[in-house]
Amino acid sequence: MENTLFIVLKVILYRNKLLLYDRIVFKVGDIYMDYIKQFIKNLDPILNEIGGNVYLVGGYIRDKLISYRNKPKDADFIYDGNIEKLIKRLEKLEYKFFPIKKSAGIYRCLLDENIIDISEIKGNSIEEDLSKRDFTVNAIAMKVLQNKIIDPFYGRRAIKNKIIKSVSKESFNNDPIRILRGIRLYLTLGMHFNKETEDMLVKEAYKISEAPKERILSELMTMIENDTEGKVFELLDTFSVLKYLIPYTEELKTIGKCKYHVEDVFTHSNLTYKVFKDIVKQRINIKGIDLIEFNSKIGEFSIREYIALVCFLHDIGKYKAYTKNSDGSISFSGHEEIGSQICKAICENLRFPKKASKFVEDIVGAHMYPLKYFKDTADNKRKNYYKFFSRYDKLSKVILIVSFCDNYATRMLLDKENEKEKYKRFVEDMLHEYDVYAEIKNNKIIDGNYIEDILGETGSIVGDVIKNMDEFRYLKRINTKEEAIEYVKKIKLARL
Repeated sequence: MENTLFIVLKVILYRNKLLLYDRIVFKVGDIYMDYIKQFIKNLDPILNEIGGNVYLVGGYIRDKLISYRNKPKDADFIYDGNIEKLIKRLEKLEYKFFPIKKSAGIYRCLLDENIIDISEIKGNSIEEDLSKRDFTVNAIAMKVLQNKIIDPFYGRRAIKNKIIKSVSKESFNNDPIRILRGIRLYLTLGMHFNKETEDMLVKEAYKISEAPKERILSELMTMIENDTEGKVFELLDTFSVLKYLIPYTEELKTIGKCKYHVEDVFTHSNLTYKVFKDIVKQRINIKGIDLIEFNSKIGEFSIREYIALVCFLHDIGKYKAYTKNSDGSISFSGHEEIGSQICKAICENLRFPKKASKFVEDIVGAHMYPLKYFKDTADNKRKNYYKFFSRYDKLSKVILIVSFCDNYATRMLLDKENEKEKYKRFVEDMLHEYDVYAEIKNNKIIDGNYIEDILGETGSIVGDVIKNMDEFRYLKRINTKEEAIEYVKKIKLARL
């Protein structure tokens, strides 16, 4: 009986440990990952010498309280003493800190894949510092050497109940980027806002326009990166934030229904984005696509995230392109070119890297080409394919994927002729054709020096011959080295 009672009490204590306020003693292995253990071990003698307390705060604590199995890569520490003195002592132990914002006493150290930030305490106590934070789930601290939890705003209770609650009524006003951060927590942690916080967020959503553009971009792309189900733009719209980030989203809800679409453009854009997320998560498989190809980065984020954004933005030009014809039909002629220009303005406003901006503009501007080729019944399809591949080169595959997502999203709701599967096979065929094109381009049948020897001249003519030869090889007009040499000799004769 005693053993049974002891077990029951143990279970009750375990289930309610998040509600305890004063002190929780964790097993070090549960809460501290290896890079944190070593850092705290190094802190101990330093603090004994220079004094002060160090607290582990924010997302690391939150994620570990949600589940000790979580492995946060970043850790934020607060120090209530002379931050520069602490940094100097840590640097003697070969921690290489650099200031993120020296005036605010914020320093960072990169440890392989992990990041450690140390900040000067804000206010006169850790409780005052925590009172300036965004949400109660992030306003939890651990006094590291004493292994003591400090939770003045009941963040553990919020974690247990899956609630996102602002620490104060001035939270969004003090830092509007918290609007996006709150939605990111909603998206990634499966939590919900309490009514007061949600009402405040919707009411103050317009303030996101006041946040630094670089921070908006970082939060938006991080949300896209962590969005496994394709919900981020719907959520941003639900909380009245999207219209302050991306123009024409409200207008797109009013147009789009025509003989090709049963849904408005905004709904279609969300579906297209979701289809791409299904590809990324391999819920939809396309032959000829290696997802690893999307891992390369432009700046801080991978092209995967930029492709996802393009899928949402691909029809952004339709509102301005909207035309009601004399017979009553609706058309959106030229919407891709208009959309490309709108995307350019969006990217400039949000301070996209120039390479990322061009990436987005080019794909939006070209996303209709594959559908045109699909509908083309002429005999010169391969010639059109070659023009497309040579114009867009490595972007060709991305454009094909966006076009697939666009068509698939349309045919999910209206597909009288089973076009969805036909278009999938068409895209897979074009992806294969691109591989043929790339193989020809990367493996010359005869090189430039050989061509120079035959022609007896150098300069741009050599490059032109190589380009023409690549095209003829793709069109199967040149198949052997002998045929290639004969072609160059004919060029030479024609130039005499």
